[in-house]
Amino acid sequence: MAGTGGDPEPARDRRAAPRRPGAPWWALMVGLLVVGVVVGTLLVRSLQASSTTSPTPTLPAPPSPTASASSSTPAPTPSVTPPAAEFDDDSAAGLFVTPTDLRASVPAAAPGVKPGITAGQLAWGLPEGSSVDPAACTVAVTVVRDAPEFFDARSWFNDDLNFQQEVLLLDDADEARTAFGELVNTLDSCTTYSQANPGIDGATWTAQPALEGPGLYPSIVQEVTQTAEGDDFATYEGHLLVGNAIVSWTAVSLASVGHEAALATLGDPESLDALVQQRALTAVQSLAP
Repeated sequence: MAGTGGDPEPARDRRAAPRRPGAPWWALMVGLLVVGVVVGTLLVRSLQASSTTSPTPTLPAPPSPTASASSSTPAPTPSVTPPAAEFDDDSAAGLFVTPTDLRASVPAAAPGVKPGITAGQLAWGLPEGSSVDPAACTVAVTVVRDAPEFFDARSWFNDDLNFQQEVLLLDDADEARTAFGELVNTLDSCTTYSQANPGIDGATWTAQPALEGPGLYPSIVQEVTQTAEGDDFATYEGHLLVGNAIVSWTAVSLASVGHEAALATLGDPESLDALVQQRALTAVQSLAP
């Protein structure tokens, strides 16, 4: 498989510094063109992500409101099995949320959003010369260890919001489950990490424990504080596994308000997770039998 659209630009700082409103639009977009500035109904049970081997994610059970990412309580067997899914370069586009989806689910998107990153514009991975510190947290930035069979990204923004989404396809569902397990383990152990880039400001992320959303497909969400260019940005990040695809998303508040108020402009993590869950289900249902 190959990426969509024309030749992608080289990989940039995956989560380069966002900019507050007032910067020129091109400066804003340079800051936002990143692979993840850039993860369903209630955030509840913990991820069984602290084991030393990559877990095989299972569909979550009905929620218990206080679990954290390090819980080892076994998940009950789910009663609903999601439809099978095998995405290719063309059908992967159906996994991206739309501006209409965002306006319905994200308060900051209600006035409308503009396209940022478009199909085929961004390449997977770190830019040449960039690195993640500590190195063991690299997968927290790149999502998978090795180049996927397919990668594409989209973003939408306005003065108060940047929402970025990435879709990676692997050879098959088994490979995707293994990669998702490694990602979960990495996020569970990486509470603070940074990216350094030659000639471009990097950023540091301080993440709360990853929580699992009990939607149809395995997913996790984290509250993250992104620090860049002397500013802190309130952020929600999420990742979802569906068939042979890993869907990652990042919602960043650009509002010049306090941290809690900034998070409120993004809505709650439950609705953000549900937004991506619903888009995944719609994409699966649209696949040819």
